[in-house]
Amino acid sequence: MQQPFATLTEAACALRSGAVGSRELVAAALADADALDPLLGVYVTRFPEQALAAARAADSRPAAERGPLHGLPLAVKDNLATVEGPATAQSPAHDPHWWRGLDAPAVARLRRAGAVVLGKTTMAEYAMGRPDPAHPFPVPRNPWDPERWTGGSSTGNGAGIASGLFLGALGSDTSGSVRLPAALCGTTGLKTTFGLLPTDGCLPLSPSQDVLGPMAVSAGDCGLLLDALTGQPGRAPGPADIRGLRVGVPYGLLDAPGVTGPCRAAFLDALRNLRELGCEIREFELPEFGELLAVNAVTMLAEAFSEHGERLAADWDGHGRGFRRLAAAGGLVPAHLYLRAQRTRERLTAALLERLDGPAGADVIATPTWPAPARPYARETAPGDELNLTAVWNPTGFPALALPMGADPAGLPLSLQLAGRPRSEHTLLRAGEAFQSVTTWHLRRAAPDPRHRPAPLRDPDREEPAPASSIPGHAPAGIEEALAAVGITPGPADLAVVGAVARGLLAAGRRPAA
Repeated sequence: MQQPFATLTEAACALRSGAVGSRELVAAALADADALDPLLGVYVTRFPEQALAAARAADSRPAAERGPLHGLPLAVKDNLATVEGPATAQSPAHDPHWWRGLDAPAVARLRRAGAVVLGKTTMAEYAMGRPDPAHPFPVPRNPWDPERWTGGSSTGNGAGIASGLFLGALGSDTSGSVRLPAALCGTTGLKTTFGLLPTDGCLPLSPSQDVLGPMAVSAGDCGLLLDALTGQPGRAPGPADIRGLRVGVPYGLLDAPGVTGPCRAAFLDALRNLRELGCEIREFELPEFGELLAVNAVTMLAEAFSEHGERLAADWDGHGRGFRRLAAAGGLVPAHLYLRAQRTRERLTAALLERLDGPAGADVIATPTWPAPARPYARETAPGDELNLTAVWNPTGFPALALPMGADPAGLPLSLQLAGRPRSEHTLLRAGEAFQSVTTWHLRRAAPDPRHRPAPLRDPDREEPAPASSIPGHAPAGIEEALAAVGITPGPADLAVVGAVARGLLAAGRRPAA
């Protein structure tokens, strides 16, 4: 690897001082991608000529005109518009003329601060589902073990930062899409408060939950990117002091199915680090957890179908199986259930804010980001089979930060999640910087062997699909008729999965009280 800096912050200081040139860093990043991207599948497309031209322009800029991200090579998730090339959302069915030749406002803010865009990174199709082996797009691979998933949906961002192809990137998050790749790849990622950053020029999935967020090596790096994205620097200079910070811990979640022993041990060790830094660790009940997961799922899939259903009906086979099966299930969510989920969402968010502000409250809530290390691609799971510790913060709109906190016995990353009240990003980042001042997990960099040839993805339709008649509570005719009513006529394999997902959605959606 030719990347000479450990963090984005170090590289930014060197660029602004003139100790290193932007063209040098961009050329190194492009060379590293030539070597590793055939294995890792980080990029959908790269912009070498445009990036080198932008780097030359940065190097010629007088010192007085250099912004906070002067000359820094960054990557952008491929659901965001950039002037260099169209966003694909990793979907053959996407309209290539959407926002063509324009920058999304958030991308434009990064450029105004001096950033250089290297290229567009791989993602889950329209930010939902696993890769479809039938599609021509690169398959994202985890740099710690290329046989494993990187986490979705900002997949290429997580793998690129962990392997050193770039030190920072811009992603989006609807149920964990910034934090999950950060967790499984061993990097840092910030889900911002809903509405803090503009999502114009970002292809929607669930507009009432979609947010953008920075991904990088460290919390300090994420803060540097956040300041550029908001235009409002908010971090105090000097070492982060978090003495007296109240950290609420819902300890009951550690006993939930799927939380591995190494994850539990790393999390308790992370709490010890925070206590030694002066934090007050206190138990914090989170009774809203299950209901918020249900609200996130009902809202996300219903809104995904609202956004994409017309195109799905027109070109069903042009969409990947992972995305189309989940989005179609959203078309089976009745309006009254969606509205009930929104009322529940408001009630739970208000109750949670009230408890945070009460005598037994907290400044941040700490959980693992994900209950286990990255799974092998060969061990696929059905939607909802893994405990999702990230999705609860999307319906509330709260910000949340994912930080490396350890590794399992095989060296696979484990991650700490800190969440807080709306607009508390700088509190979370300050806590993250303090934690990373006494730990070094975020500085580990994967070293994948470019000669490795990972196994091809398992094709779900090569296995015998469950017959639709085996899905409890849904007669095949009933599912087919309901989908036909919204313009979709899937085949048997699709039908079985859509029915199973819809049944789970309906069951989850009925649980919350109005």
